[in-house]
Amino acid sequence: MPHLNWESLGGVITTNISSVSWSANRIDNFARGTDNALYHRWWNGSSWGGWESLGGFITSEPVAVSWGANRLDVFAKGTDNAVHHRWWNGSSWGGWESLGGIITSNISAVCWGPNRIDLFAKGTDNALYHKWWNGSAWGGWESLGGAFVGDPVAVSWGGNRLDIFVRGTDNAMHHRWWNGSSWGGWESLGGILTSNIAADCWGANRIDCFVRGTDNGLYHKWWNGSSWGGWESLGGVITSDPSVVSWSGNRLDVFAKGTDGAVWHRWWNGSSWGGWETLGGVITSEVSVTSWAPNRLDLFVRGTNNAMFHKWWNGSAWGPGVANQTLTVHIKILANPTNFTVDEMFTQMRNIFAVAGIEVVRGSTEILNVALPAIAPLNDIDTASCTRGNPSAEQIALSNNRNNAAANHVVVYMCRSVSSDSGSLNGCASFPTNRPMAVVASYASRYTLAHEVGHVLGLSHVNDNNRLMTSNGTYNITNPPPDLVASEVTTMLASNLSV
Repeated sequence: MPHLNWESLGGVITTNISSVSWSANRIDNFARGTDNALYHRWWNGSSWGGWESLGGFITSEPVAVSWGANRLDVFAKGTDNAVHHRWWNGSSWGGWESLGGIITSNISAVCWGPNRIDLFAKGTDNALYHKWWNGSAWGGWESLGGAFVGDPVAVSWGGNRLDIFVRGTDNAMHHRWWNGSSWGGWESLGGILTSNIAADCWGANRIDCFVRGTDNGLYHKWWNGSSWGGWESLGGVITSDPSVVSWSGNRLDVFAKGTDGAVWHRWWNGSSWGGWETLGGVITSEVSVTSWAPNRLDLFVRGTNNAMFHKWWNGSAWGPGVANQTLTVHIKILANPTNFTVDEMFTQMRNIFAVAGIEVVRGSTEILNVALPAIAPLNDIDTASCTRGNPSAEQIALSNNRNNAAANHVVVYMCRSVSSDSGSLNGCASFPTNRPMAVVASYASRYTLAHEVGHVLGLSHVNDNNRLMTSNGTYNITNPPPDLVASEVTTMLASNLSV
């Protein structure tokens, strides 16, 4: 059965992702890094920019909005529990500024017009607080009262209109709105919620809200312009907050994590709901989704390795598609890696090869006893010239250890050190006929395993540090994750080892 793929965009992130699009074929993503700084990665229409640090020390999920082309505003809570703000003005980033307040939730931000931003967050008294940018200055924090748990969500279906939703202390959904001149009072919309709320507007005077219920199913409530519909169950068993986006009038796409850790999807096509479909993956975050054009969706999640992953709908199919070929790799350990674990290396290889439509399956893992006289000298392996088709005597001897491996399976030996006639190596992939193998040194990089298996599949070195097959050492890879180009994908798929 084919397996659904995700594209790895690398990074090591510690929050949900905030995604925004300010123009067709443009996406900007923001997340917190392991140093608690804000990080940014963007799609410019043809390629991904590398992760850039925007500094700061943030203690909440970031939230990004755009009120015009080439304009970005990003907000997060600082160590002082105040709201902090950075902005992109089209040519450069403004520095961090404090907007004050003492907040106890993530921030919701919305733009209802050019040069207008409205912020909402929970205060220390559990009430809702509001601050706004009117085009020339920030207004002060105002209390909108209420008492709620979790994070607020704000949407706008028209100029000078705001609708805010929260989960109350009674676990019902509560709502306040700005009609252009005054705030309406809090109203309860009922329900028994066990998640934050996702809300979206696909047209003037239309709002759709989604939550998780006590049965862990997805529930939906909507405003049709004159009244609220009742709560309807959309079924499923979800384990995250839902996410929703609309790419056109009377169209909704809803996403959540399932009990299997994968992303699940339901959609409204204008007349009926499509059934639940799995989009695969194993995620450790909520789903962030954005749409930059009709019939276009871009999803971003955090994976089990804390990297950011991407999946997209192009109008006819989900990318990056399905793995239509499988490669089985067995691991034999003489010495454990010192800088990255075998699992980390294997995950990187799976993610990179998935872009080529190859699912890498881990066949078996075996510890080879280096106390045995036949194994001991192979822990520091000499590969001689390390050239394709010319394995050394030690590589040939090591290749005899192929327990559990079929003829078309690759076996990778994790050794203490690897050397050649020219000096120390991170790895080598020369192997005897009909014994596909590679050796990887204990001090190798996170990408060495994928690089050497790439050689086993027929790939050659290139002088490009953005590419997996760089000849300059995988520790020198820039703009991770490293790339595979179309000709390399063709070669990998043509190998008799990927079936």
